Amino acid sequence: MLKNIIKKENGISMISLVVTIIILLIVTNMLIYNAKDSIHIKALTNLYSDIELLREKVFEYYNEYGQIPAKIKYTNIGNLSNANILSVNNDIGDFYVIDSEAMMGITLNYGKDYEKIKDNQENANSYTDVYIINENSHNIFYVQGITITENNETKTYYTDYTEPDETTIDLRYTDNILIPEGYYYIGKEADSSGNQSVIISTNKDEKIDNTSQTQYIWQKEISNIDKIPSTIVLSEEQDEDEFIKSVNHYKGYFKNKNKVTDIDIIYLTIKENKWSEEYTENGKYVDKNGNVAYIPKGFRVSLAEGTNEIRDGLVITDKIDEDLNSVGNEFVWIPVEYFDEFVREDFEGVLTESDFISTEPTEEKYYEPLGDGQAIDETASDNIKEVQKMYKSIKEYKGFYIGRYETGIEIDTPRTSTSAISQEPVIKRNKYIYNYISFGNSSTDESVGAVEKARGMYENSTLCYGVQWDAIMRWISQDSSINYILEDSLENGNYNTEGKLAKSGLKEKYQIKNIYDLAGNVAEWTMETYDLEQKVLRGGKSGGTEKITNREKNNIDTESGLYGFRVALYI
Repeated sequence: MLKNIIKKENGISMISLVVTIIILLIVTNMLIYNAKDSIHIKALTNLYSDIELLREKVFEYYNEYGQIPAKIKYTNIGNLSNANILSVNNDIGDFYVIDSEAMMGITLNYGKDYEKIKDNQENANSYTDVYIINENSHNIFYVQGITITENNETKTYYTDYTEPDETTIDLRYTDNILIPEGYYYIGKEADSSGNQSVIISTNKDEKIDNTSQTQYIWQKEISNIDKIPSTIVLSEEQDEDEFIKSVNHYKGYFKNKNKVTDIDIIYLTIKENKWSEEYTENGKYVDKNGNVAYIPKGFRVSLAEGTNEIRDGLVITDKIDEDLNSVGNEFVWIPVEYFDEFVREDFEGVLTESDFISTEPTEEKYYEPLGDGQAIDETASDNIKEVQKMYKSIKEYKGFYIGRYETGIEIDTPRTSTSAISQEPVIKRNKYIYNYISFGNSSTDESVGAVEKARGMYENSTLCYGVQWDAIMRWISQDSSINYILEDSLENGNYNTEGKLAKSGLKEKYQIKNIYDLAGNVAEWTMETYDLEQKVLRGGKSGGTEKITNREKNNIDTESGLYGFRVALYI
């Protein structure tokens, strides 16, 4: 009896075990399938999320800077073509790798190969974990794609749609040129030299036609103008000053091809000045050309046309008002791309390297201590440590800031020799110059002078060093459109023969790369030394015709109505 019972129990256990195993296998397969399906869903969700974010950020960047955030051309698009998702009407022209670093506050799930491509551009096409954009349609694609197998069918997704996108976009910028409201880009026209100019029309479907009365062609103006060209006529509604400012900011204007309408020219309205959020820490800024500057803590960087690109003179401020206008001190970034070029130089062609170097300023030489960009000798004097810190900062950050204006005063009363009391310095537009100030009291006492005022403005501010002034001159010399100013700056500064000063930044023609009054107004004290009792002043001054490369010397305690100073700032 017991034996039969045991057999029966064993039989039930075996059946239960088999059933349990079968159930477990079914559940396991379901879990594996669902897990696999979940992975597929997550992968596609991540792709769609990236595309949506990139589309939004590219749109913002394009509207802000007039071009897509992409510089590196990409031609490895065979998979996209084979997938039949490219529009034959819209996805024409070239594809470019999206520069994810150009758009602040962006984190992507894919596209990690950009880090490799940016330092290895010639091999960009060998990488596929990258997002690319079409220059014409602005459509965005993930080259590597997300591959999913379902029901024995494999499919790869490259963007968030599976059919060609035939939606056309209305290009508001072409070649960095803003298309005015009410007009449309219709193509380009080449001149006799093969140079192409943008053509716009009031009819977006119009073809380029030399007899058209509604088409305008872009007239490029490399150099700044201070009057209306004789070849154009403004309408009654157009303002001469606005036109001049527009041309100088945008480097051109649109002209009617046939001059058969009442409107001979169209110029672009300058956007109101805008500023970024305040930097709560020292931070990196990348402009639309991919050039890099660093913004000091407590400052805002300009986002306005004409002052937001490093090549034109990037402007920062430390304060804005409720209308988003700058009411603070303003500086301009001076790029120093190669540290070995941050050296003393004489743009007059008179001095030699030996004239700039001396162990002690006891001889009659143009002297300034040097730094190697590495060491900081904490046992050295404060002056030497300042030099070493400045050189180290410039080597690390590849640039420094210079006051946008000659240093001024807040009080709306000019300084005179009888009222040359100590005042708070400011670097703001339309302020009286901080003149009648010496470099310092003596070679052993630098207080109550320009050097003390400059150092007191910020933690890392100082009076401009000679090597920094030379770096500004070198930056200007590299720009073929304005480098003539080094030889002849008479038209770019206040050289009033009576020695009458203008307020800082008073006229547009007095600015060079957004830095005002390098030519004219006052000569500026620098840290450059001639001998123990004489310091060097740089730049031209009113009452004379000195060039911006000018170098003169005077006693440390000299106060003059034609002497002022300019503040430098390093990170």
